[in-house]
Amino acid sequence: MKIESVNQNYPRVSVIIPTYNRANLIPRAIESVLQQTYENIEIIVVDDGSTDNTKAALKPYFDRITFLTSDHKGTANARNIGMKAANGEYIAFLDSDDAYLSYKLSLQIDFMTRHPSIGMVCTEFSGRYEDGFVDECFLKNYHGIWKQKGWRYKDVFKENQGILNSPFIDRPIDFYIGNIFKYVIQDSLIPSNTILFKKKILDIVGYQNIEYRFAQEYEFVVRICKYYKVAFLNIPTYVLHIHKDQVTAFHEYKVNKEKIEFLKDIYMAYVVRNTVKDWAYNDTDFYHQNKTLVNNCFSEYNYYIGKFWLKYGDSVNAKESFYESLRKSPLRITALFYWLITCLPKTLQRVSLLFIDILFKLEKTKILNSKII
Repeated sequence: MKIESVNQNYPRVSVIIPTYNRANLIPRAIESVLQQTYENIEIIVVDDGSTDNTKAALKPYFDRITFLTSDHKGTANARNIGMKAANGEYIAFLDSDDAYLSYKLSLQIDFMTRHPSIGMVCTEFSGRYEDGFVDECFLKNYHGIWKQKGWRYKDVFKENQGILNSPFIDRPIDFYIGNIFKYVIQDSLIPSNTILFKKKILDIVGYQNIEYRFAQEYEFVVRICKYYKVAFLNIPTYVLHIHKDQVTAFHEYKVNKEKIEFLKDIYMAYVVRNTVKDWAYNDTDFYHQNKTLVNNCFSEYNYYIGKFWLKYGDSVNAKESFYESLRKSPLRITALFYWLITCLPKTLQRVSLLFIDILFKLEKTKILNSKII
């Protein structure tokens, strides 16, 4: 049952769904949009050169979607095609293997209507595993800086916070608003899958970078945060379906990953580092006002790139990355330590890394035992 909007002339939302060889999954994604309590929606599916029967799987929906095709050039290119074709005042993204909760668009449009100065709103999300288990509040519990540094939403979204009582959900929702650019360059704070933004901001921030095969959503979100205030609603509206074939996986690092996975991690780290370079370091005014922060970001990302290269077995690139890390933060002792390891012969490098892994495991066990006690 559709719920009448708070605004009789409520704006159209364009939902962009890029897909590649997901014929068995994309109907679920489309159905989740069709089941939205919000009415004025256009669904744009962009097939990024699928070689399976994606088109056949979509035929039952052809009267309710706009179906576009492209050569296999990546997700960013597919999203850009969708955004350029969009007729909506607002744009939202949906991955073809995921799903919306029924109130997602109603809730976000309701909030944006009440707060017209906001350029983008995002939310919490849930993780659903193949065995059916649903993990709520995935962002807070598992993702990035929220878990690692224990940041609170009110520490980041500092301009305004309050309670949203919306007719589209049966409980009050905490919301937070702020200019968060200096925070988002430190880590991926925002689940880009959940965002809804005004289409007109594309005239300022531009489209997604098609040169980036991974982490392009992060770079795109950083640009939005640079130019606009953004908001966060502390409620899941999006279901991330976690399965073995997905590109985006929220899991702890495992040493037995295939080399292609190492290279993907390295590539994504380079994209994140380059994002800081392009939008923080190269902004002279921002850099001079936040020099220590930006240098620490550069140093940290180069440090992690170095560790990835070292685990991959490329000590030359690792050494260069640790050196770049130390250039920006000379007191980063761990970077110096790993840089010294790269100066050792290969055999001693492996022994040293094995010894470090054992120490880290012992330290982790010690911490866990202390918490249990």
